[in-house]
This record gives sequence, C-alpha cells and structure tokens, in this order.
Amino acid sequence: MKEKDEKKVIRMSERKEPEKRKIHIPVKRILIGLILCLILAIGGIAAFCPIKTIRIADVEDYTKAEVKQAVKKKGYVNNTVAYFLLSKIKQPELLPFIESYDVEINGPNTVTIHINEKKRAGCLLYNGKYVYFDKNGYALESSQKKFDDVPLVTGLKFEKLVMQEKIPVKKKNVFSFILELATTIGKYNIPIDQIYMEDDGTALLISGDITVDLCDNENIDIKIPELAGILKKLKGKSGTVDMRYFDEYQKITIFQPKNS
Repeated sequence: MKEKDEKKVIRMSERKEPEKRKIHIPVKRILIGLILCLILAIGGIAAFCPIKTIRIADVEDYTKAEVKQAVKKKGYVNNTVAYFLLSKIKQPELLPFIESYDVEINGPNTVTIHINEKKRAGCLLYNGKYVYFDKNGYALESSQKKFDDVPLVTGLKFEKLVMQEKIPVKKKNVFSFILELATTIGKYNIPIDQIYMEDDGTALLISGDITVDLCDNENIDIKIPELAGILKKLKGKSGTVDMRYFDEYQKITIFQPKNS
C-alpha cells in the first residue's frame, strides 16, 4: 500500500505544468490606429478651430491695429492650435520694437496676443522723419510719428544713417547713457523736450526756454528727480541750470538767466 502511494507521488511530480500562452500584440494595428486618431484629430482641429477673432492685449507705443496687421503678415497660420504651437517654436519679428509675444487661446476660434515691447532709447530727426534707436544704438524704426515718452536727441555727429544698422558715433556707450536718461526722465515725468549730446559725451536737457547742464554723467538718479521742483520754480523764465556742484552730499544748482 505504501509503495502505491509513493508511485502516485512520483507520477504527480512528473506531471508537466501547462505552457503559458504568449500574447502577441499586433504592433502594426496599434500604429495604424494611432495614425488614424492623429489624422482625425488634425482634421478636427483644422475644421473646427479656424481663427475668427484676434484680440490684442494692452500696448504702450504701438496701436492695436498696427500689431494686428503685423500678426497677419508674419508667421500667421489661420488656426488657433497651430498658431499657438508655432509661436512656441519660432517667432518672426512682428515690429522693430516688439521683443517677443505670447499667444493665448480663448476658445476654438479666438486668440489673444500679448506683446512685450522693447524700450526706445531715443530718436533722431533725419531726412524729415523720426528715427528711433535702441539702447545699443541700432536705428530700428523710421516714422512721421513722434512718441511723447521718447526724447528727441540732438548733437550726435555721424556721416550717414542706415536703418537696421548701428548709428556710427565715436562714443560707443553714449546710447546706454541716453537710455538711462530717458528712463529716469520718464519715471519722474520731467518735461524734457530734447537731449543735446555734447562732444565729450555729457548731456544738456532742454525744457522750453530752460537748458539744464548736467556737467557729467554721474549721479543721474539723484539729479533728475530734483529737476521737477527746479523747473517748476523757473517756469516762465529762460536761462541755464548748472548742476556741476550737485551730488548726494550737496544739492547745489546755479541758475544763470539768459539776459544776464
């Protein structure tokens, strides 16, 4: 009896386990399915997402109409999703003083363009037009329009001016100084009509009949804020404000009337 039981045990141990069935995934079918889904998705986007409304967010110097016209001319795709994706990959230069822009999808047929404007350092009057330049001295834009917040710069000496090229002046850092002046003047709302650049790189600020001689390029952030009160006191007069002795320790200005 014991031998029979042992034989049974041996026979049971010798039984082979059933082979596991291998699952074959039809890769071709999956790929075909994915491609079809992609084609359907693209077709759906193309059919249901044409751009019907372009909104332009708040702008400073350019008008919304100018920006909208530039958008439609450069790198434009008449599809909300495609235009959004394209703007993330590559952005054309819409206008000379637009640094970059963002496309916001508001709906299947509506986008809003948010632009980041580049600061105009100043402008020159050249051949009857205002030529605007950036902080590096590149002449980027020519227009009949004069922007109120951009100072007219005079006194710069150069032989010729070519658009999209650097204005050929001797002192290379003069443009960054002009931008510093323009930014500080704008910050404190100082009524300056013109910045006259001297040959030595210093500046005269002209406000009506008053000329402000900064004398050097130091302490601009201290001198300019004080001009608001000084010009207010001198309203209706003509002459020169001399700031050669003005610094953070002694705020001394000398006014020389024009007729003295």
